[in-house]
Amino acid sequence: MLAVGICAAGAAMAFGPGAKGYVGSEACKECHEGVYAQWRITPHANMLRDAGKDPGAIAAKDFSGVPFTRDEVRWTIGSHWIQKYLTFIDNDYYVLPKYWNLVTDDWEPYSIFNWRQQPYTVFCDGCHTTGFDPVTKSFHEPSIGCEACHGPGEKHAGSGTASDIVNPLKLSKVRRDMICEACHTDGKDTKSGGQFPFPALYRPGEDLTEYFTDFFAPKPKSKKWYWGTMDYKERHRMFMFWQSKFYSTARACDVCGFDRGVTVKAERYMSRDEYCGTCHQKIYKVSSLHSRHDPQTAECVDCHTPQMAPGGERYSIHDHKFDFSGPRNPCTECHEEQEVAGKKAENHDFHLSRIRHGATLTIEQACARCHKGKDMSAALEEWKDGQVKGKGK
Repeated sequence: MLAVGICAAGAAMAFGPGAKGYVGSEACKECHEGVYAQWRITPHANMLRDAGKDPGAIAAKDFSGVPFTRDEVRWTIGSHWIQKYLTFIDNDYYVLPKYWNLVTDDWEPYSIFNWRQQPYTVFCDGCHTTGFDPVTKSFHEPSIGCEACHGPGEKHAGSGTASDIVNPLKLSKVRRDMICEACHTDGKDTKSGGQFPFPALYRPGEDLTEYFTDFFAPKPKSKKWYWGTMDYKERHRMFMFWQSKFYSTARACDVCGFDRGVTVKAERYMSRDEYCGTCHQKIYKVSSLHSRHDPQTAECVDCHTPQMAPGGERYSIHDHKFDFSGPRNPCTECHEEQEVAGKKAENHDFHLSRIRHGATLTIEQACARCHKGKDMSAALEEWKDGQVKGKGK
């Protein structure tokens, strides 16, 4: 087990009071029961769970062969693709150096060499909780609650007046997207001494640029952080969405909707293909001819927003450029043509050369998530010949 002085008693996370003006999602439930029920089963609502109060929150099935025990897990992070685990050491929380891959049901390494250098309350807490207070490092509610997107609700809960709460749909596209950008892109806090990689004092509806800086693709610690197209493999990829046609035509993050849970209403949610078909009506009517895939095994998003970032044996993080293109010259995919003109490229350390960011998505990238390990030239020929019968075959 970890010989690092893990507290056996299990300290409480810095719950409450958190930042001022927050009342918690349970207070919202009193008037918005239907919306609350939909939110309750989403990944946002289950982002951070207390393993002490709810042992069933731990998804990992087997702790043999990992350097910590089930009893040392205090909180769980995530419920959708992967689940990370928090333990308490020397008056702070840390993410343990292995996480559970929910797709493959297996352990994966995580920050093995530097996990003790990244206290959770400084590096993560502001985006996994609601009502985070950067001074006390406490929060009002675990997970991403109603007020994470609507702002502090104390005044609205008391008055019931619509003007006393932020409605993201009434904000401009730019301000609406800033709510998502606060946690879904990289940057640095500018109001709390720059110690947090999230905007600790930002509230929905405000100008995020006054609280956060450095909205750009992170500099790679390794070439492995990027695809050949210079698409970033990791999460926090909001800058990819900014390059999309969706964004340039006045659409925002909510074009795809926030809730991925099962509706509690009688009227079901549309399927992803049906949703895309509300705009792309002609293609939707002939979707199987368009995709050359059995519609039961492939959706629009499988090709146009494929899962790009690898997580164990599968991919888990979607590309958000909403693009798709045919195969390209492998060099000019990233580099301007003049850079590779001539008999040979003298410098092959491409990260030291000028690169063209925001390349379009290639067929190979879109196919790789389902057809992992298969010869891509053979897969492309199969696709050209007609429908592909199923995923990963």
